[in-house]
Amino acid sequence: MSADAEMEERICAYLRGNGKSTALVISKALSVDKKLVNKHLYDLERSKQVFKTGEQPPVWNLLENHSQKTDEEEEEEEDGAAAAHATGTSREEERVKVLLESGDLKASRIARDLGLETKAVKKKLYSMMEQGHVQKCSRNNTWTLSKGGNEDSDHRLASLSGLSQSFVVIETLGRGGFGCVYKVRHKFDGKIYAVKQVVLTGKADSEAKALAHLDHPNIVRYITCWPGSENWTGERNHLSNTSGSSSDSVIFERSGAEESNDDDYDGEDDEDDIPSGMESLSLNKASAKTSGNYSADELSPSNNRAYLFIQMEFCEGGTLTSWINDRNVMHKQRETVETNKIFYEIISGVEYIHSQKLIHRDLKPDNILFSTNGKVKIGDFGLVAVQENHSKGAINRTVGRGTELYMSPEQGSSKKYNEKTDIFSLGLIWFEMLWKLSTYMERDKLLQNLRNQIFPEGFCTLYVTE
Repeated sequence: MSADAEMEERICAYLRGNGKSTALVISKALSVDKKLVNKHLYDLERSKQVFKTGEQPPVWNLLENHSQKTDEEEEEEEDGAAAAHATGTSREEERVKVLLESGDLKASRIARDLGLETKAVKKKLYSMMEQGHVQKCSRNNTWTLSKGGNEDSDHRLASLSGLSQSFVVIETLGRGGFGCVYKVRHKFDGKIYAVKQVVLTGKADSEAKALAHLDHPNIVRYITCWPGSENWTGERNHLSNTSGSSSDSVIFERSGAEESNDDDYDGEDDEDDIPSGMESLSLNKASAKTSGNYSADELSPSNNRAYLFIQMEFCEGGTLTSWINDRNVMHKQRETVETNKIFYEIISGVEYIHSQKLIHRDLKPDNILFSTNGKVKIGDFGLVAVQENHSKGAINRTVGRGTELYMSPEQGSSKKYNEKTDIFSLGLIWFEMLWKLSTYMERDKLLQNLRNQIFPEGFCTLYVTE
């Protein structure tokens, strides 16, 4: 059987077993490129084996499924539905899980990709949440697989990429459009680290260069980085190790809270990316696809992509988000002295970033981490940018890059802004550290009000100096 015939048979088998699906869902389920699936679907349509709806994106189904079902077939289908109900699974649920493997998604996006009504998808998602299969992030109304539901694919990805040549992957700390962050143990020195795996683009190159250049007690410590691809055998390119020492401290990045906007899909690097003059890492950006979000399957080494692995200290003290949440639900009382100390360390780290002529652009509680001894560590430099160009002039920046709830008004609407945009984010973080918030809904409302200089009742009286 030829490769084309084999692929078409796999597609038909999937549609026969799972019912109507979009090309995206089929490609994820079969772990092949979406363009290849689309090509074969249209070939199958011409040979009158499948048909598509007029929706966008098209929903495909076998032509044989379009015909009238016999009583026996209907009875078998009913039996299958009853069995699915008894085991708590269904075809729709499996298709939803396949989509969520690529990261957090809104119900409307899932509905569009599956060719279903948003209302029906929401009902299914809430049902899956009750069964513990998925979780909802109230902050930005996105859905994600429950912890443990996607670890196998993450570990497969890490193993295939060659990461396991030098490290033992312990668990996945974060995943999403940016790639994956793994908690790992080095096979030789036995220490715990965090390794961030991202598609090798100009943006990833900028993050590595920024981390390599920064050296401050309140910045996540950079260890080293190396490129990898599907043919990478584990012979790491030992690039300069600017840290000078290893650490037991880790990055604990979460993909589930606010998703950073990084939607510059024009195929060009931003003008404010870190220039090659800042310690070149000799990374071949031409070999990587410069794009926005990548799914877990798109990150798969089978698609011949280039990756960048960034090794950092592991900050096992958690995030400022967790610190705030524990205070909000009264799991842990927070003293004023502790709060002030943490914020002072955050400011110290941001001042240092600015002194190096950089802008973080994505300061938020999720990106403020704690080491084992409680020291603040600012992490996630995926959106870092230079303050000015070589001629000391203003830079045209990408509009809306960052996390919407925390970015300054000018960062969200203007191409001209400077390092002061980080100060706006700091103000919102400081408010969250001081003011107890009962629910995510209340938090979102208050933070939106603060953007219009509207403070909650009693705040200005209680915090006069703040």
